[in-house]
Amino acid sequence: MFSPNEFADFIWNIKELIRDEYSEKDYEDVILPFTLLRRLDCVLEKTQNKVDEAFKKYSKQPPGTLDRLLTKAAGQPFYNTSGFTLSSLTKIPADLGENFDKYLKGFSNNIKDILYNFSGGEEKGLSPIYETLLRKDLLLVVTKEFTNIDLHPEVVDNHDMGTIFEILIRKAKETTNEKAGQYYTPREIVKLMVNLVFTSETEKLQEPGKGVMIYDPCCGTGGMLTTAKEHLLKTINPKLDVYLFGQEINEQTYAIAKSDMLMKGEKAENIKHGNTITRDKLLSHHFNYMLTNPPFGDDWKNIREFVEEEAKTKGYTGRFGAGTPDVSDGSFLFLQHMISKMDARGSKIAIVFNGSPLFNGDAGGGWSNIRGWIMDDLDLLDCIVALPKDLFYATNISTYVWILNNRKPETRKGKVLLINGIHKNFYSKLRRSIGKKQVEISEAGIKLITEMYQAFENKTMDIEEEDGSLKSKEVAKVFNVEDFKYTKVTVERPLRLAYDINDERIENLKSNEKFINLASSKKKDPLKAQADIERGKQKQREILTALDKLKNEVKIMDDRIFFEIIADGLSFKLNKQLIKLLRDALGEKDEDAKEVFENPFDAPTQSGAVWQWQIKPLPDSDLRDAENIPWKTDIEEYFKTEVLPFVPDAWMDRSKDKIGYEIPFTKYFYEYKPLRDLEEIMADIEALEDETENLLREIKDE
Repeated sequence: MFSPNEFADFIWNIKELIRDEYSEKDYEDVILPFTLLRRLDCVLEKTQNKVDEAFKKYSKQPPGTLDRLLTKAAGQPFYNTSGFTLSSLTKIPADLGENFDKYLKGFSNNIKDILYNFSGGEEKGLSPIYETLLRKDLLLVVTKEFTNIDLHPEVVDNHDMGTIFEILIRKAKETTNEKAGQYYTPREIVKLMVNLVFTSETEKLQEPGKGVMIYDPCCGTGGMLTTAKEHLLKTINPKLDVYLFGQEINEQTYAIAKSDMLMKGEKAENIKHGNTITRDKLLSHHFNYMLTNPPFGDDWKNIREFVEEEAKTKGYTGRFGAGTPDVSDGSFLFLQHMISKMDARGSKIAIVFNGSPLFNGDAGGGWSNIRGWIMDDLDLLDCIVALPKDLFYATNISTYVWILNNRKPETRKGKVLLINGIHKNFYSKLRRSIGKKQVEISEAGIKLITEMYQAFENKTMDIEEEDGSLKSKEVAKVFNVEDFKYTKVTVERPLRLAYDINDERIENLKSNEKFINLASSKKKDPLKAQADIERGKQKQREILTALDKLKNEVKIMDDRIFFEIIADGLSFKLNKQLIKLLRDALGEKDEDAKEVFENPFDAPTQSGAVWQWQIKPLPDSDLRDAENIPWKTDIEEYFKTEVLPFVPDAWMDRSKDKIGYEIPFTKYFYEYKPLRDLEEIMADIEALEDETENLLREIKDE
């Protein structure tokens, strides 16, 4: 009896028949659908005669009735009415293409749905599955080769068949990394996520008659779902009823996932096709456990209108009431969607993210507000695990597993555990890189991380350094949610203007549109309009005359004094608009000048403490700054000790306070590394210079 691995190796080796005509990335387009077809043939073989008879007898019945009758005859949730099998197709080589088409079209609708998506969608029909093989004269030889594989249920049960198909999926994704990063999560990461979700759940899951629903909104090939179920049945409760649900946007990946479910005896119709965010196909469902690896770093411009409309119209009754992330990365949208699917009786979520959801965005913005909603409002975030780099096939960026729980134990409420799993103790190097994947989380690493999550306490351990030495380091820390919360306080500094009046500045004022418009009117009555214009011209003349007296005089460093001098030569009172006009056109910023107040005539004659407590000067927007002050810190005290010593003229505009949340993971586990000794650096430089000179001599000698 062959093992699943041996079956998978034999099937995968059929690629040798097509390698001259297909690129590596396209092997799966042949191997996976033909494996499915062969399994379907073997499963349907015993009842095929009954299906044929039922089809002849009831073919004129309504589609729904006919489907029920044929399903009953087949004894399976699927059937084929074509009268062909893969074996019989090879008997008439001349008609192979035409008959293959009939064979595929004879399957029940649930199978055709899978086959359509293997071929790229219903609009492309079923022919892409076989037409390239036919055109390259490979269809007959490939079909015959698959008929030599015995996949009958008495030889290969559903569990082993699912394992075989899963191995084939893994081989396909690891052969080429073009799609692996987007649709396939390395097995050990899935195993870690499953362990984290189900640890501490054993007692609850061992209850008699217990059933659970598991969901993945970006299910890819379905690996997370099937691994989760396997873990539950093998390690917790073999009698547990486990129901798997998922949705996938990519047609072929959806077809693979649904095929895998079908071959494992799962309810394949629980796997849906479509965009989870815009077309939730499991709208009314809630789930006990959810796991996913969503696309991160992908923009969501194409669905922006839909998402923002839901956020606006539904608010917190929808999924995006807390806000939306930047349009450049939609990964947080999937977590918000999953939170909406949590069961009030208890749900846990495991999701893979890059670094963006930890700290992207400013206080008051979408990213920060979502973090606050998750941690502070709902108290869902339980743990975050930092993973080593180089784990994924298509990216070497830093990644993190977030664990959320809406039924936290009392001792964990208001708290979050951070685990720094980036060290050598948690992973092992691959003998051969697979795309960008150079390491994998080891079994020992998975066990260590799971134990730390379960213990939920600070932990220090000996970590292996690059040189092989050991160093004691913190690898797990428990934080209060308030540790991630801060107040963003706006710090203002006064506008300081000096006035150096010269011809250039006066011309600048004359050309200013607002100054020109002083001699204009919107009144319809010609006489009244003319009167306005004359008054405006008089204002212009008086202002220019006053300025002319100041031309080429000493620079005026006090805004109040400047306007007192100007006002002394005017027959009218300067209003706010005119004051602003003159400041914009004639003033220049100078850090040595006096502060500028909204009404220069009410300005205090003394700086510093007087205005600090009475009237504030106008702020200089160019000098405006902000301080992110930890939530537990006294803001007034912080301002006195951390700001005023450096900018004594600053003040806080507390009306602009914003609450923010961020999780600076790296900062919490930061290690200071002293700079190298100068002599050591110089020795390295001299060695490099010697090496360069030797190389130049060798080149010259050649």
